[in-house]
Amino acid sequence: MRKVRTFSHDTELVKQRRNHIVKVATELIASRGYNNISTRELAAALGMSTGGLYHYIGSKQDILYLIINFASDLTSQTMGRFDERMQNETPSLQLIKSIEVYLDIVETYRDFHNFVNHIMLSLTVSERRIVYEAESRVVEYFEKLILRGIELGEFSTDDARLAAHNIVAMANAWANRGWYLKKYYTLDSYTREQVKLVLTQLEKSKLRK
Repeated sequence: MRKVRTFSHDTELVKQRRNHIVKVATELIASRGYNNISTRELAAALGMSTGGLYHYIGSKQDILYLIINFASDLTSQTMGRFDERMQNETPSLQLIKSIEVYLDIVETYRDFHNFVNHIMLSLTVSERRIVYEAESRVVEYFEKLILRGIELGEFSTDDARLAAHNIVAMANAWANRGWYLKKYYTLDSYTREQVKLVLTQLEKSKLRK
């Protein structure tokens, strides 16, 4: 993780301004493309002067880096919401609630998820690693939860890692295939049906033994 230059010593103000930059830049770049947006245009969309924008970043490339860091922060927030809601629950209930929480977050930041996927090839190796590691932490959370369920006799699967990966892929599909899925499902109905499929998969593997 590298530092992004700022001339402000107000940490909270810098965080607020950069979150605003990420939100506006994501929407603007998603609609027009990163290479088609100048810092002058971005500053205008932010309601700032170009000099004001450069008060919080060092270069245009820093904007992409801030967006990627936001992805990592979003994962940390996701894990925090898991921890808040999952204490003292059985693995089955933890799995259900975790899927609900994750899909809710994906829906809230759907455009952001799609944007990050869109710009992956424009990122440096180190920037892509941040995205990969952030998503891997979510997969690892579900994998550990499934493994705990196996230990307690609630789940059975030959490949907990793949089952966990499939949960994350299913959630990402809601973001990048929403144009199709939303014709037939609400977020609640999609979540409900996907939970059924996940639990059935884990139960079916138990029946095969």
